[in-house]
Amino acid sequence: MTSPGSATPFQFPEIYSFPPFFTRQPNESTWREQRRQWCELILAYYRHYRLYSISLTEPAREPPFANRQVSRVLPADALREVVDELVKQGNAVWTGAKNTKDACLVLWRKPDVWASMIHQWASERGLLSTVLTVFELTSGDDTVGQEFHDLDAATMRRALDVLQSQGKAQLFAGSSDEDLGVKLFA
Repeated sequence: MTSPGSATPFQFPEIYSFPPFFTRQPNESTWREQRRQWCELILAYYRHYRLYSISLTEPAREPPFANRQVSRVLPADALREVVDELVKQGNAVWTGAKNTKDACLVLWRKPDVWASMIHQWASERGLLSTVLTVFELTSGDDTVGQEFHDLDAATMRRALDVLQSQGKAQLFAGSSDEDLGVKLFA
């Protein structure tokens, strides 16, 4: 499968073609291993296609949660448990309404890693003490070719929050997430 965000198709692991992979296994140790494999698959798939969110309000019908070749779909309750595992690992956060688990932000790279990359980029380009906007960081000409170019605003905000908590950034409110300003420090 290819996507507009990637010129090369994602290479699914062999387990993806094994029909029982799409059924929550009743043995707890088997389910723990299955959940681990699902977490790895989701993170790799979302990173490959630069995807950031999972909605659990409708049944999954598309890869990676469905495999038409084996006529299998990961059931919603199993997917919710897998996402819970991603949240425990720090690779996802629930974004739905309070106390609901109907949507999540997938963090295929954790915010502290993004923060380090952004800070290093700004330092190498002499942009410390310069006010930049989230739009400039995610869509500006100066960031083309950087891993964080086209990063979604919610993930970028989390990375900037990390920098602020480390004393390496000051955030300035904007009219939207993209207008948010940031001044990075050494």
